[in-house]
Amino acid sequence: SCPSKPRSSCSLPTADDPIDESFHMKLYSNRDEGNINPVHIVIRREVLEVRRTVSGRVLFQCACCKHLPRGERAKLSTLAPQSIDNLYRSMVRFMMVHVPACGQIPKNIKDLSPKASRVVNERGTKKYWVKSA
Repeated sequence: SCPSKPRSSCSLPTADDPIDESFHMKLYSNRDEGNINPVHIVIRREVLEVRRTVSGRVLFQCACCKHLPRGERAKLSTLAPQSIDNLYRSMVRFMMVHVPACGQIPKNIKDLSPKASRVVNERGTKKYWVKSA
């Protein structure tokens, strides 16, 4: 989350620190297979985008609703963990709060989200998230 904002919101990007349009990627890679649970793989491949502001601050954004004005998006559409060690926790919050509430995420992906909570402690997940970022 952002340092000076409530946990449910993130003010990045800002007018003073806009998105760097030249930087855009997915967190997903082929190495995800077998290292994290299948639901997280789908979210990393289909929903989460990695973006950066011009100052270099990294943020994660819902690719499905990013086109909407900020006030029309469901909570936690943009995540900016204060450190890479908080990435996994931010992702879990994203899946618990944003995914069910976002009207832009396809139903087939939303239906997977509750399954993630049952496999959240699958082998080395937190360490892999940090390493893969």
